[in-house]
Amino acid sequence: MKKWSVLLVLLGLLTISFPTLQEMYYDWQQSRVLSELKHLQSGLSQLNLTFERSIDTGHSDQEGTTGDIAANNSLAPGTIGIISIPVIDVRLPILEGATQENMKFAAAHLMETASIGQSGNAAIAAHRAHRKGRLFNRLGELQMGDSVEIILANQTTIHYKIDQISVVEPSDVSVLEDPGLGEVLTLITCDPLIDATHRLIIRAVKVNT
Repeated sequence: MKKWSVLLVLLGLLTISFPTLQEMYYDWQQSRVLSELKHLQSGLSQLNLTFERSIDTGHSDQEGTTGDIAANNSLAPGTIGIISIPVIDVRLPILEGATQENMKFAAAHLMETASIGQSGNAAIAAHRAHRKGRLFNRLGELQMGDSVEIILANQTTIHYKIDQISVVEPSDVSVLEDPGLGEVLTLITCDPLIDATHRLIIRAVKVNT
């Protein structure tokens, strides 16, 4: 009988405290989401700054060493992978961090987004050079269903299929959020090619081969 009394008391306390515990959980969830959003905004701000600086100074159209590395399927120190989009003849090394230096000759992974090859939204950005075929210059030619490949440093190849194409404001952080589709790849570049005011967004989802 004593055992049942204790259980009833505990059940009563739990019932009374449930609304408070629920509010604490919601507050924690809200704090987590706001923290993640602030983190993504920081990464997007860095990317926008890099894009703006390239407009002011003019980015190089030279292929450089990184282009040769990507063509040979080998990786230089600090390179996390290679992005290949056969339909528009793109093959670029991927460096970590969307800095001005990294994006002179390569694509850059936004560190604030998911790691490539892991569940979540991994964002990769590159400039659109004025010379046709350089960097993400031809990204606007992609269509729904086109394929994108990532070759990681350990030679693992990940296959993606494009499922969404959009043009957004530079401040639109939603393109970096996790859509809950497993392993997602988001490609970002300026739009239009000259006097860019927006961002061209190509989203692709991992497919099993």
